[in-house]
Amino acid sequence: MKVLASLFVAAATGLLACSSDAPTGLESADAGAEAALAAASNSWSPKAPYPGHGLFQGFAATAPNSAGQPVVYRLGGTDGEGGTGFPVHAYNVATNAWTIMTSRAGVFGSNGASKIGSKIYFSGGYNAVETPSSFTNAFWAFDYTRDRMIPKANLPIFGAEGVSGVIGGKLYVLPGACSGDRYPNPGYCAQEPTRRFYRYDPATDTWVNRKASPHFHRSGAAGVINDKLYVVGGFNGFTPVANLDVYDPSTNTWTSLAPIPAAGRAIGTVLGGKLFVITSGSSGLRSYVYTPGTNSWRGKAAPAQPHDGVVRVSLNGSVHLVAVGGSHGLDLEIPNDTELYTP
Repeated sequence: MKVLASLFVAAATGLLACSSDAPTGLESADAGAEAALAAASNSWSPKAPYPGHGLFQGFAATAPNSAGQPVVYRLGGTDGEGGTGFPVHAYNVATNAWTIMTSRAGVFGSNGASKIGSKIYFSGGYNAVETPSSFTNAFWAFDYTRDRMIPKANLPIFGAEGVSGVIGGKLYVLPGACSGDRYPNPGYCAQEPTRRFYRYDPATDTWVNRKASPHFHRSGAAGVINDKLYVVGGFNGFTPVANLDVYDPSTNTWTSLAPIPAAGRAIGTVLGGKLFVITSGSSGLRSYVYTPGTNSWRGKAAPAQPHDGVVRVSLNGSVHLVAVGGSHGLDLEIPNDTELYTP
């Protein structure tokens, strides 16, 4: 597979991240930080930009630091010219400041990033812009407290551009694309779009197959609500999809619900028991909230720029979203924006 065409779509429109609605930061920061976060409801405000020149197809997750402040970790990405292996960057929401860490994530377009315990797990992606073996099946645990990358058991397929979520201490991964470069060798697929679905147990460092999703979700969005994984949007190859599919691990079944109003590339997280999704399709940037109880979508304010990921943070008793990464279209010389959403 040649990744260049996929990169054009992703660069013009970016990649994903997802998280559950579990608290991601303790309620501790000074009054100055609280004042800095004050903003009108349903609005986005610019924050300190990601340092350095523009990258895209990175991924993000959040965790509290030793002081209980929420920190957003941006991992991976590419500069569009073959560059990978960039350092992990950490954004402290309370201080509105970025720091550069020692660890590096040598991939882009991974299958999302999810926190379990004191580690952030991410799988697959690409490790080169255009080579016969650009897909990877590597699986890593980023120990953010010790600033180190720990290799884990490989993802069963060479998969990329997917989503992940944590339910009951286990990681669920739905890759969006699978390499066919060496098919029919193990780990490769007869066709690139994939609906294969997996569960990882960190206690045993093992993977098992789960029921395939009913629709394709390459570069879609995901979030966990009430122990179910919600996956929406993305692509089937290069065809935008709007489908919303919900996985119940207790029965190993999927259910398809109301589609999102705008199909195509999406990032998302969970906010107040609802799925918050940002899309960047042909109609431009749009934001929507899905309410499970009514099986309905409602429009919300969209950020000013496209992003690689959006995560939920809690600070001083208030819940916000932070969107990070992502270049402005294909202009990779513009610094990556950081934006904060006030519900």
